[in-house]
Amino acid sequence: MKRCFIYCTILLVNLSCYLHAQEFVVVENPQSPIDTVDIRGFYRGCAWADMDNDGDLDLSIEGFAFRNEGNGVFSTIESFGTQEGVDFLGGVSWADYGNDGDLDCLYSSAAGINGTTVPTTVIFENDGTGAFTEKKIDADPDRSLKTWSASWGEFNNDGYIDVTGAVAFGFLQGLLDTPGFFYTGNEDGSFTEITDAEFTQETAPYTVAYWTDYDEDGDSDLFIASGPGGSAGPDFHYKNLLSESGTATLERITDAPFATDAQDGQNYNFIDYDLDGDLDLYLTNYGGAPNRFYRNDNGTYNSIQNVLTFPGVSLGNCWGDFDNDGDQDVLITADNIGQTAYFRNDGGTFMAMENPFSGVFPTNSNVSGLTIGDYDNDGDLDFFANGGISGQNGPRALYRNDLDNENHWVNFTCEGNPSNRAAIGTRVRLKAGINGQATWLQREITAQNTFMGHNSLRVHFGLGAAEVIDSLIFEWPSGNIDAYANLAVDTFYQVVEGQTLVNAKEVEHSIDENLTIVPNPSNKGSVRVQNVFSANEVKVVISDVSGKQFATSLIDISDEWISVDTVGLQKGIYLLQLSNGVEVATAKLIVQ
Repeated sequence: MKRCFIYCTILLVNLSCYLHAQEFVVVENPQSPIDTVDIRGFYRGCAWADMDNDGDLDLSIEGFAFRNEGNGVFSTIESFGTQEGVDFLGGVSWADYGNDGDLDCLYSSAAGINGTTVPTTVIFENDGTGAFTEKKIDADPDRSLKTWSASWGEFNNDGYIDVTGAVAFGFLQGLLDTPGFFYTGNEDGSFTEITDAEFTQETAPYTVAYWTDYDEDGDSDLFIASGPGGSAGPDFHYKNLLSESGTATLERITDAPFATDAQDGQNYNFIDYDLDGDLDLYLTNYGGAPNRFYRNDNGTYNSIQNVLTFPGVSLGNCWGDFDNDGDQDVLITADNIGQTAYFRNDGGTFMAMENPFSGVFPTNSNVSGLTIGDYDNDGDLDFFANGGISGQNGPRALYRNDLDNENHWVNFTCEGNPSNRAAIGTRVRLKAGINGQATWLQREITAQNTFMGHNSLRVHFGLGAAEVIDSLIFEWPSGNIDAYANLAVDTFYQVVEGQTLVNAKEVEHSIDENLTIVPNPSNKGSVRVQNVFSANEVKVVISDVSGKQFATSLIDISDEWISVDTVGLQKGIYLLQLSNGVEVATAKLIVQ
């Protein structure tokens, strides 16, 4: 009896410690447009994206965009085609389709719902400041691309992002009456329509298309959720044969259990939930089939049962490491508030936690849109959720994660070159000491991984007690691989394909393109750096990618070029920074 009492006491103490450490707080602001605008319609996707390149995450809901002004304050971006009081549905997907350094939105909808004239599927092109101009996808100005949702993806690894539209045939009183559509991006910003794919020729209840490299062979495969909405049927899965044949083509997957099982599919996500190094599949289904979990056992997917495989009317499954312990937790959204849920992942075993949607969303609403991202840049993941009530202003809430533990984290903003600039399709692998064991974690950057939307494109890892990142690998769609070692934790990094990682805060005012180092690479014990500032004195800092400094000096300027001593530096890649006290210019220095 005493032994049982002691065990129960320890269990309660441990549970109370966890509950103290993890809390989602609804951020309420009666002056904030994300709380006050009239957003109607039953299903609207949402996503976090840094629209103005200022280092924090802005918020989009299909039909609306809000700039993050800091300190929990948001303002409406009027140029985003704001549609207050309009009852319709659709999704958002963000990528840099012009490869010009800013994120553009693929905005999907079906015009004409209840007599409205909102835009159909278009691009809202970003001018670099967070102001947007509407642009059509098809070359025919009179063609209207009506869809349930659309997503960016990297189909052929050519560096130009592609468009996939899922058209739920027969839905919305028959308004959706075509097959899906598929366009590949071109260098000049135009698109070429692909008409020979199965889903562009045959009609089906296609709802959301997900691009993901499920077999990890270096190309993105296509999974189209096709929930008939209450009855079971086939979903549509396609393997990309680019790596096998050298040509990007889609072949229907018919032999895996997720393909042979009848589904009512809504949201596909491939994640390594058990940290064994391969990708497992979790699928949320609507009423025609229970939610499914397929564990990857050495390349073979096997259906398993756990607390996540419950029946109901689920919509999205949204993954992120909310407690920064090294494994990914999951939020599940649904048409029924009683079936929304938050599950904590504890080493591959899931525990149901307090439902964050209860008491916030009314019972006659769904929770359809959800997006995860660190909007306040404090190292833990927050989320935003929105729901729908037909004909009424829908409920929504911003949830701030007030995490109170000592777990570490890291965050990466990735930029492709020659891969597509938003790095869609990039896989990031990280090794660190998780729970006392060297463990590989992985993430994939995708522009569709929630129901009709996606999480932030910034890559977040929780690291538990790990105090250093042992290894870090970026596998870019171009086929390039960048590897780093011994990185600092609790840091926001910025990484450009083929270049050195830098601390994102240190490049906030960077003018890197003007900084010249000669010779570079260097083996001469010194380099000459062209001064880009007008100040009479500049600070020079040489550091490695983890931030460890090897040399610091103040130099009086006597001419245009500065001589910098590199004696004592081992062979490797370093960062050389110049600063005038206000701006910082950074460039990669290679010592041979």
